[in-house]
Amino acid sequence: MTERARDPRLASLRRHLADRSLDAALVSEPHDVRYLSGFRGEDAVLVVGADAALICTDSRYWAQVGEEVSGFVLEKTERLPDDALAALRRELGEGVALGFQGDAVTYAEWRRLRRLHDGGLRDMGDAVLRLRMVKDDEELATLARAAAVIDQALEMTIAEGVAGLTEAEVAWRLEVLVRELGGDGLSFDTIVAAGPRAALAHAIPGDRRIERGELLLIDAGATVGGYCSDITRTLAVGEVGERTRAIYETVLAAQLAGLAAVRPGADGRDVDAAARQVIEVAGYGDAFGHGTGHGVGLQVHELPRLGPRRSDRLDVGMVHTVEPGIYLEGDLGVRIEDTVVVTGDGCERLTWSPKELRTVD
Repeated sequence: MTERARDPRLASLRRHLADRSLDAALVSEPHDVRYLSGFRGEDAVLVVGADAALICTDSRYWAQVGEEVSGFVLEKTERLPDDALAALRRELGEGVALGFQGDAVTYAEWRRLRRLHDGGLRDMGDAVLRLRMVKDDEELATLARAAAVIDQALEMTIAEGVAGLTEAEVAWRLEVLVRELGGDGLSFDTIVAAGPRAALAHAIPGDRRIERGELLLIDAGATVGGYCSDITRTLAVGEVGERTRAIYETVLAAQLAGLAAVRPGADGRDVDAAARQVIEVAGYGDAFGHGTGHGVGLQVHELPRLGPRRSDRLDVGMVHTVEPGIYLEGDLGVRIEDTVVVTGDGCERLTWSPKELRTVD
């Protein structure tokens, strides 16, 4: 990420600090550190004030910081957060009102912060994560590349044939192809589940062989440049019955209704309700237990949320999934998922693998 692209991010964080009467932020969540600084390593802390921008890390990463980070002063340390707080006092003085990331620190780490810091401490919650919700053009281009990699890897895996293979063999082939196609790796452990195992929404691929006459659910994602993609497709391995096809068509109709509900200003609950209603009308409401979508970016699960209880308002540039499903225990499971970006008049799909029920070998 270029220095120019990061400047607005620091400016947004500084506005957040000013609005909440905070003098500085101690940023320790690794994805947030990367978002604000470009640093890809571990064990780093950012200290950001109105004029200060420090990155504090140990000797393992000093050379890497020089390659990846600009606009931040390097604070060389072998003691985090001790030296980070000492640098904060040096830059901003005593008694600083400091925001920290409560979700990124353990209770023991919080107690240590409290002992070491002589000013006020306030949990900033998910403030930086919320800054990450709207993607800039560079992020969107990288997310599109990640989606293209998983699209192509999925299509190549399907074309090679899946009948008779184990779920684990299909998952491994997908991972190899992601690497061969230029992906950094997987954005999460691939889900490959056949027949009744597809009713397990987050099934772990196993040694069960994929048989003809059943559905196969594949949920996979690739990372490119640190950014994730996420797609789910459900396939017919050989011929399946009319009931199975009808269930699939219900999920497809729900997913299309969810996509149609995506627009700037919509609440995530609106999108969830649009998809969920189709499934409920078909009589499968109890078989759709999870939310309809989640944000995708540096993490495969981030904000915004799209669900019946906890949701976020959508805006142009947000990237998220739309992924309704029906899961019938001991019988079958269907999920259809795309990653999309919110546009001025709706949304644009980043994942383009076909969604009609395909019969594969």
